Amino acid sequence: MADLNEKRVIEAALFISARELSLEELRTLTGIGALGYLQNSINELKKEYDERGSALEIIDVNGRYVMRVRNDYLTRVKQFAQDSEVSKSALRTLAFMAKHDGMLKSDLVKKIGPQIYEDVKELIQNGFLKSHKAGRTSKLNLTDKFRKYFGNVEASGTATTVAQGGATQGKQEDPNQLKISEEIESSSETEEAEEEKEEGMGE
Repeated sequence: MADLNEKRVIEAALFISARELSLEELRTLTGIGALGYLQNSINELKKEYDERGSALEIIDVNGRYVMRVRNDYLTRVKQFAQDSEVSKSALRTLAFMAKHDGMLKSDLVKKIGPQIYEDVKELIQNGFLKSHKAGRTSKLNLTDKFRKYFGNVEASGTATTVAQGGATQGKQEDPNQLKISEEIESSSETEEAEEEKEEGMGE
């Protein structure tokens, strides 16, 4: 078999992968020893997609790379998405966690209520949250799957960042992706209203 173009091997890997790929994984795949050369190949590939106005884009998610549909096109093709069974209640809890990554489960109960136990269980089963023991309670964190579906959440927790999450071509996107940005906006407005109310009572 003829030698394959290394950059196209990277492109094919990003196309078919269901998750973000690290530089180390791509180095093992391509056999490129120099990380600088490998990074340059990825940057060239990203530039190609940008310059030709592709509906796809390659993005860096905390040092890992993924190919996905650009947000401008996502709204037009979302009807072809596969529906995943995430309840409305769990979706609201996930929207709250999108702004409070790393929150203790005990604090989440105080903030939202005891119904979060079932929500968290559902979200862990669906791969959107992970739980780590932290004393008598647990610490909850967003997963790579969450960031793949909903984009990379900034520390500010703004809904616009989450809404830019997209599907990888060749894979089907969860329609809840667009709903969650609405939930985050609603959650943000509710929190701001509660904070203003508390400040007013304290005066």
